[in-house]
Amino acid sequence: MTVKETAARIGISTSKLYQLASARAIGFYRIGGKIVFTEEDISAYLASCRVQPVDRFRSRPSPANGILKHLSLRNQ
Repeated sequence: MTVKETAARIGISTSKLYQLASARAIGFYRIGGKIVFTEEDISAYLASCRVQPVDRFRSRPSPANGILKHLSLRNQ
């Protein structure tokens, strides 16, 4: 796929796609001076961006748990 097609497929601008390719965040091929992407390149990049969902039904630790361990709540 071309840069323009790939950017549209992912939903980003072509300049952002060039930045990703330059940073080697997404795989690509350089053929005859052109940059092209395969479906595998796109799928691997999208998989690397995946954020795991949070189970909202699990018990959550209290906000102070582990954060304020060093504080003592004594009457002074």
